[in-house]
Amino acid sequence: MRTWCGCVLLLLLPVSGFAQAPEPPPAREGTAEFAFVSTTGNASTQTMGLSSEVIFRPGSWVVKNRAAFVRNKSEDVLTAEAFLYLFRTEKVLASRLSGFGEYSYFVDEFAGIDNRNSLLAGLAYTLVNLSDHAFVVDAGFGYLNEQRLAGNDVSTGTYAFGGAYKWRISPTAEFSDDVRYTGTFAEADDWRAVNVASLTTRITTVFSLKLSNIVRYAHLPVEGFKDTDTTTSVALVAKF
Repeated sequence: MRTWCGCVLLLLLPVSGFAQAPEPPPAREGTAEFAFVSTTGNASTQTMGLSSEVIFRPGSWVVKNRAAFVRNKSEDVLTAEAFLYLFRTEKVLASRLSGFGEYSYFVDEFAGIDNRNSLLAGLAYTLVNLSDHAFVVDAGFGYLNEQRLAGNDVSTGTYAFGGAYKWRISPTAEFSDDVRYTGTFAEADDWRAVNVASLTTRITTVFSLKLSNIVRYAHLPVEGFKDTDTTTSVALVAKF
């Protein structure tokens, strides 16, 4: 009996360790990312990526500000340039449930988008909240105004849902995957999807290396433009 009890306890130890709740997040945190690649000689190219995120947690609120910019030049000709700004505020309603409001601004002339303004409000629910794994889903309704370089502009109500997964692989490595889907009420075939996957490895207490891949898909792209854009980068991340 003692041997059997000892075996059961040994089997339960990894499970209990896996099921531990995560530590409370800090009241304030922020990151800044920088990526730059330059070639000269037979080929002249320059690629630059900048990104920053600041999160505040006053009481039961969470306030996020995020900005990202990417630009690519080849033979002194601009071949890609995009800018994204995102503001999101969340209010904790229960242990796993939150209400949120979100505003985003996006520019990508190489995808035919002169500017896009969108609003979204809804609910977020935490399905998994462990020390090593976290999974949050959300859904909501909003409004989108998209000024295009060709064809008709888009101004319509929207519905959206998505999920964000984080896996703490080790004390110094983390994987995350964020999937978002947005549909419009004006046109059933006009829907968009974004997938952001990243792997971050900590070098020091301040600096980390981050490998990320972003895929943006528009089922009805701007006339004359492709429906899929991808961005892959390796960036140096500073945490503050």
